[in-house]
Amino acid sequence: MNQSYYIEIKGLEHPVEFVEKWSKCYKYSGEGKYDNYIRTVLDDDNSFLQLFKWKNGKGEGISGKKMKVINGWIIKMGILKNLKNKFDWGVFESEFEPTESSPIWKIFLLHLINPNEFPIFDQHVYRFFNFFRNGIIEEIPDRPQDVYLIYKNDYHPWFNSFRKEYNLNPKQMDMSFFTYGQLLKRLNGLPIERKIK
Repeated sequence: MNQSYYIEIKGLEHPVEFVEKWSKCYKYSGEGKYDNYIRTVLDDDNSFLQLFKWKNGKGEGISGKKMKVINGWIIKMGILKNLKNKFDWGVFESEFEPTESSPIWKIFLLHLINPNEFPIFDQHVYRFFNFFRNGIIEEIPDRPQDVYLIYKNDYHPWFNSFRKEYNLNPKQMDMSFFTYGQLLKRLNGLPIERKIK
């Protein structure tokens, strides 16, 4: 008799267990840089720059075009500090225009303002979140406005509600969702069967 084995990849049925297990699988280049600079990010221009280098994911290298953008944001450090003290979506949107271009980097600005309140968002987290909600492996939209509004109206409120409900660590949530989304990317297009529990 022929035997056939299968792999089951569990979803977010048990949140505490999911976040604990998947966050341990997280791998991102230079993660120590994040830990070193996140506490001083709005008080030190170098910390700010180092965290964008970390987000860029390419070691120390960063293009001249991106450096120009980062330097423009450093000039607005006072606004970022004010937003940390009293956050206002309208002020953030008028000053940084997240629906116009580079929404992932501008969402990262939110994370730097308050890492516990504003989770990191990128293609992998989007893939995880879409799969969690709809059971479909789908790539992040191309339009900046769509990306930003998904974050603001859907992901951000869901993340914080979920974090509070299960008393989860926001950094571990970021790590676990990123890692799960990376796996989903590798599975996209394969003949896998989705099951709902």
